[in-house]
Amino acid sequence: MSGYVLDDLALIAGLATDGEEQHRRELSRLLIAAIERGPTVCVPALCLAAAAVRRPAMAGHLAELVVGGPVGAVEIVGLARTAEVAQLRAEHPGLEWPALHAISTATAGRVPIVTTAPGRYAGTIVEAIRL
Repeated sequence: MSGYVLDDLALIAGLATDGEEQHRRELSRLLIAAIERGPTVCVPALCLAAAAVRRPAMAGHLAELVVGGPVGAVEIVGLARTAEVAQLRAEHPGLEWPALHAISTATAGRVPIVTTAPGRYAGTIVEAIRL
């Protein structure tokens, strides 16, 4: 599987009205590529929830992309109780739940996390790349 996981910071930077133009362009490029059969984009539900607090319309916008695009191009991924999630929480107790959900999603798909703060994932088992 090739693709990316978008964390809450990437969503906020790319979809909030006060984000930088560079972030909006790059996130748009990733989403358009996914819809055009490029690398898939996964959005952990807790990342979307955290970002939607900042801009509530974001959830509806992403839902339209999920429903309107090809199957599997853009996915909103749920959180389930697993041994891995419990282990991540134990290993990184100071990390917020949206970041933990992003790590869990990225490791399951063996894909990198796109974020505006790659340092957030320092010391974890995932690759984080800057939006």
